[in-house]
Amino acid sequence: MRAEDVRALLPESVRPAFDGIVDQSILGASKHISLIGEMIEAVARVGAGAGRSAADIVADVKSVAQFFIETRGEASQAVSNAILIMIRGIDACRDLAPDEAATRIVEAKDAYATQAAEAISTCVGYAVELARPMKRIFVYDYSSTVEKFLRGIAADGPREVIIPESRIIDGGKPFVRACQESGHAVTFIPEAAMMCFLKGCDAAFMGAETFYPDGTGFNTTGSDIVGVLCAHLDVPLYFLTPLIKLDVRPVYGGGKRLVYDDLAPKLSAGWGDDISSEGVNFTVPELIGVPAEQIRAFVTERGVIPATQMYAPAMEYSAYLHEGMGSCDEKGAA
Repeated sequence: MRAEDVRALLPESVRPAFDGIVDQSILGASKHISLIGEMIEAVARVGAGAGRSAADIVADVKSVAQFFIETRGEASQAVSNAILIMIRGIDACRDLAPDEAATRIVEAKDAYATQAAEAISTCVGYAVELARPMKRIFVYDYSSTVEKFLRGIAADGPREVIIPESRIIDGGKPFVRACQESGHAVTFIPEAAMMCFLKGCDAAFMGAETFYPDGTGFNTTGSDIVGVLCAHLDVPLYFLTPLIKLDVRPVYGGGKRLVYDDLAPKLSAGWGDDISSEGVNFTVPELIGVPAEQIRAFVTERGVIPATQMYAPAMEYSAYLHEGMGSCDEKGAA
């Protein structure tokens, strides 16, 4: 479905969240999953309140879910994984009374939300312990999990935090507020200065939009530069991520299809009338992979796992993820 058709299915209260995900003014896979959950709940509750049939409510929820699997899920497998868990068993609600169907849909969504919150909390706890002796750290792009980590380490006293601008999506800026509110000393730099400021850092941290069982981590374009610099300077690079962001498709011969963004409005915004952007290609990939050999470890709810040893834990988690799901032909299943 087209974005405008899906938007029309949504109650007015959640349309700003839909717009924020589509236009990338709201960042972070975890935040997107939470907002999609709110959309699912709103569609179910408002639909039941309006007297719509359970079958229609289910159809609308699945349309919203499928839209995000096919769009946001292409960039982040976590979104697809989470949506499929949130709507697991939804077809059984078709023949219920509308109120009961809405209640069950919301209960399934909330069960996932509780599980996800516990996973992130555990992940952040391990990261905070890992960073306890560190005084100068580097964080790249934006991740709600990394933001929680930055707030968490403040309990042991303020740190010096280096934040690059992450120009492609302005991803560094949201970290500034969290650091200021936590009392950290903030240095905000252009991406071109990353090598200079990484020197002397105890570690670098970033979130993962997706990761592969072979230990490859995907994040916003520019993350690959951070990986190369960390390897060159011998600065440990840690990806903070719950395991829900696992993408096992490469194990079976598949893989991620890179999504490309046209940055013309952003990159040419300051151009004067004396130069034209017409005919200039501003297209770049949205995400990029960082190989396992450049990543020290993934910090997950199941511990700090060396990137080069990720395969076995990843496949074990994949089996867990699919317990009780039965056959699943929806696009984007892990």
